[in-house]
Amino acid sequence: MSTTPRALSLLRPRQVLPAIAGIYVSQTIITALTTQALPSLLREAGASLQVVGLTALLWIPWGLRFLWAPAVERWRLPAGRAERRSRTLILAGQWLIAAILMVIGSLALAGHLALASYAGWIVAGLLVASLVAATTDVASDGFTVEQLASQQRGWGNVAQVGGSYVGAMLGAGGFLLVAGRLGLPWALFSACLAILLLSVPMLLLQEPSRHVTADVNKHRPGLFNALRRSPIRRGLLLMLLSSIGVRLSLGMFGPFLLDRGLNIEQLGWFFSSVFIGAGLSGTFLGGLLVRLAPGWRAVWIAVAVKGCMLAALAIAAPSASLGLLMTFIVLIFAALGFVWVALYSALMGLTSPLQSGVDFTLFQSADALLAMLGGVAGGWLAQHLGYHVCFGLAAMSAGVAVLVVRQQATILDCPDRRQG
Repeated sequence: MSTTPRALSLLRPRQVLPAIAGIYVSQTIITALTTQALPSLLREAGASLQVVGLTALLWIPWGLRFLWAPAVERWRLPAGRAERRSRTLILAGQWLIAAILMVIGSLALAGHLALASYAGWIVAGLLVASLVAATTDVASDGFTVEQLASQQRGWGNVAQVGGSYVGAMLGAGGFLLVAGRLGLPWALFSACLAILLLSVPMLLLQEPSRHVTADVNKHRPGLFNALRRSPIRRGLLLMLLSSIGVRLSLGMFGPFLLDRGLNIEQLGWFFSSVFIGAGLSGTFLGGLLVRLAPGWRAVWIAVAVKGCMLAALAIAAPSASLGLLMTFIVLIFAALGFVWVALYSALMGLTSPLQSGVDFTLFQSADALLAMLGGVAGGWLAQHLGYHVCFGLAAMSAGVAVLVVRQQATILDCPDRRQG
């Protein structure tokens, strides 16, 4: 890979940070709706935990988007031209997602798509929305990496991960609250309106052009150019190890609390209030951690904290009070914010300026495939062996990740190796 510096035109932080936050709130509304709200609604309707776990298959577009990411990146960054098209792609994607939610909501309001009778059609519509969101996210990743200078990455990732937590609040807790009180159609309409409003910061900015160099003229973004670089391969391994625990357990938190006595409205309040407070607190602490312990050192510290919280939940799961269990889940949500800021900041340092969208999408696609497999596995483990086994295995995987990431941190944090 060329060692050409990232001498790219950058927007001011006051312009780019609200746009980044808006992007990731919108994207996470869809993922939270499909991976947290939908499983809880299905469980309330009487579905088995194995069926609930199968909703993790809605991660498929996120896991496979690396296949079309190079084509999206080539359109976003046309060869030999200074133009960037991230803004156009992102806005078109957000508006199309809003339209899909509006159509599903309108059909449900007219009585044509009741959840009990037409769950398959609703899931299919949400799968299309997930496909659009996953494709749009290629441009979002490229925009984020390009517009964040290295010294701004910590706080840029706070906006990114913090936006994801707000999106999770709206797409999980907020969606459940509206669905519980007003019905599924109005929950879909509310999500549609939120996505339209969140597109405003991106609509108001003008994306700067890039500098056209010899490398830009001859480079063709592709998966091979990413995978042939050893830092990308190492980053993939460490990212997957760091994420196994959360992907195995995250989809089971809602069903676990429902089975321990919460009703769907109480769960909605829990996800929309405590969840957001804990997640944002962890996100800001993660931003501080990245400044104090840059690179992969921050990652293994954050994963260690997450592993301790998962271990505590696994021990308490069989017999502890509901209040104590909810407390442990709150602490896990905070630890996840901690982990994502540290991990995303470290992964951004491994991307190439010539195809940042492809490189970062490769990381996130691998994580999405892991989320799909982990969600199905978590549902099977909880159904057949118990929640405590599911959470215990998640904690053990975090312990393994800490050992491996700590060993590899010195190599990946070396500037010479990063150019690989």
